[in-house]
Amino acid sequence: MTHPMVSRSGVPQSALPLISAVCGAVAVGASLVVTAKAHLLYGNVPWGPLLCVAASGAGAVVGWWGFRLLGFRYRPLTPRIFAVAVVLGAATVWGVHALASEVWKTASQRYTDELGGPGACLAGTPYGEQAASVITVPQRSGHPMEVWPGTVDGSKEPVPTQVLRLTFADNGSRPLAPADDASRELLRAYGCH
Repeated sequence: MTHPMVSRSGVPQSALPLISAVCGAVAVGASLVVTAKAHLLYGNVPWGPLLCVAASGAGAVVGWWGFRLLGFRYRPLTPRIFAVAVVLGAATVWGVHALASEVWKTASQRYTDELGGPGACLAGTPYGEQAASVITVPQRSGHPMEVWPGTVDGSKEPVPTQVLRLTFADNGSRPLAPADDASRELLRAYGCH
């Protein structure tokens, strides 16, 4: 049996404050992950940090009332409850991170998934991820991603000279799109889009 943690007055401590603190920490951790992946935490968006603070407060309040209704105000704080709360909280933040990584991808991840990676339409071409000589991803928005063609192993075809230019959303939530007509035609020639 796990022994309850006792306060200085000799009365077992309630598990409710710890549970609500963990809920607040999980909410702020999850909101930090989402706002960072969506590029809302920094940059031009002033309300990104406010979202994290609001999520922390909301998580603590919702956790307090939710677990209070479940009877945690009467349960003593034990090492087992403490450990389970921390592990579940960490697992929740990790799960939110994994989900956010699938929703808000970087430009290079989008290129691998949508066009140049294994099984994609450009995989076996000079513009594929394995064959391309250079793939540039600019740090500033408004500039296209560029894919410079390379040599395909075992191919006797000449290497094309046209550069593939693709636009992407800064927050990584939209698919890559051709940046100009030449790139649109190139993608169409290889059966993409």
